[in-house]
Amino acid sequence: MSLFDHRLILLATPRQIGVLDWRPGQMHWLGEFSATAAGLASFQKVILKHKKLPVLLVVDTVDEDYRSDILPHVQGRARDELLARKLKQVFRNARFMGAWRQARETTGRRDDRYLLAALTDADWLTPWLSILHREQVPLAGITPLALACQHMLHKLRLQEPHTLLAYRLNNSLRLSYYHDGLLRFSRLIGGDTPTQLPSNAADEISKTQLYLTGQRILPREARLHVLLLDPSGQLDSAQAPLNADPAFSARQIDLATLARALRIPDNFLAATPEIAPLAAIADESVQLNLAPPELLRHHTEYRWRRGLHTAAGLIALFGVGITAAYWLHAQDLNEQTGQLSQQQNQLDARYQAIARTFPTQAASPEQLAQTVALARQLKLPEPDAHGAMVAISQAMQAAPLIRLDSLSWSNTTDPAGPATLTLDAALTPFDGNYRAAMQHIERFISHLQAIPVLHNVSLQSSPVNADSSQTLSGKTYDPNLADAPAARFSLSLEYREAQP
Repeated sequence: MSLFDHRLILLATPRQIGVLDWRPGQMHWLGEFSATAAGLASFQKVILKHKKLPVLLVVDTVDEDYRSDILPHVQGRARDELLARKLKQVFRNARFMGAWRQARETTGRRDDRYLLAALTDADWLTPWLSILHREQVPLAGITPLALACQHMLHKLRLQEPHTLLAYRLNNSLRLSYYHDGLLRFSRLIGGDTPTQLPSNAADEISKTQLYLTGQRILPREARLHVLLLDPSGQLDSAQAPLNADPAFSARQIDLATLARALRIPDNFLAATPEIAPLAAIADESVQLNLAPPELLRHHTEYRWRRGLHTAAGLIALFGVGITAAYWLHAQDLNEQTGQLSQQQNQLDARYQAIARTFPTQAASPEQLAQTVALARQLKLPEPDAHGAMVAISQAMQAAPLIRLDSLSWSNTTDPAGPATLTLDAALTPFDGNYRAAMQHIERFISHLQAIPVLHNVSLQSSPVNADSSQTLSGKTYDPNLADAPAARFSLSLEYREAQP
């Protein structure tokens, strides 16, 4: 049960029905209504005011039957079918019946122990159920009063293995047997039986003990612990006769102790003693439900609606939480942005203050950059032009027909890098024999490549254009002409100083 649970607990007898409005930590007794036309009309008015609340119906009648049985351990649909057949076999055509799996055997096949219960005659319950069904009240279940008393004993923290509760309520005496805190048997002695005298009450308890022993529900050697609960005090004198018998151990439960266990005000419990078992079972799940499935349909719909509403509420709460988290994160980012902007403004102000103290510059930044680049270039080491000239002269001495026209030099920014030379030369005299000219040029290139300090010698332009995409043009040489042309060509090479 949660803190938001709110339900009606009904206590129905053949003569009347009582209504308890319960929620955690708070309850109101809405009154009792007799089984008359006026009582039914008053009951219907109360139900109309609380028709949206789930209802648990607790019945207190002599027309009830309890059986204990051992059944095979099965689960799911097989267990439902097994219990349906067993209940039909035991109680035949009873409409209100149910089974409660209490424990599992520890030996043998480890079968399940069930408590089977039914209302053998429940025609008196029909008018009350008709009102609930007509108003579409979500009926959570129908359970016997003896089960509500079991929860009442749990809240009293009783530890005796064999307990018999003698509970006098509505001028009737109910005797319920509990083994290890679980209901095994219960019987109701109506108000017409003269149980007011202590001797008659003690006799009924003794008869119940003999019946339980004969049915092997109570072991013969077990001592029965009897609890006497009577708000009117008529069972007080039965304690002495029972304690005189060694088979019994009897004690009374006063209303003050019961009120503390159930957390109910003493005066409220004294005024309406019938609320004790209802308050005990109000926050518990229904373990033994005697209601047929058709009466529980509205409660099933109620649970579905409540589940959907709960899921929607959780989703909305989650959405609100995520939104709040994002909003807080956005606020944190805005705060950080403001701090960074403030720091930037402070740095800009400091820079402007420092910049105002700088001396006035006569040159622009571009001119300063050019000056720095020129200074770096001037710092480069001087190339060894003499060594390059000596190397080229050696090659030209081996090719006397080659005439040097120009020599250009470019050095890299890396002091250890090579110097690139471009050599423009011509073959003189040139008689118009291009084949012989190309042979002289190739021998000159070979002489250059043979010198150790010269590298990557390549022909950039030659007297003959060997490109297939170009159109041939010109004229052959006439040896009679006095001015003979020269076969011009251009070379590219690298000079690296010899390592010591």
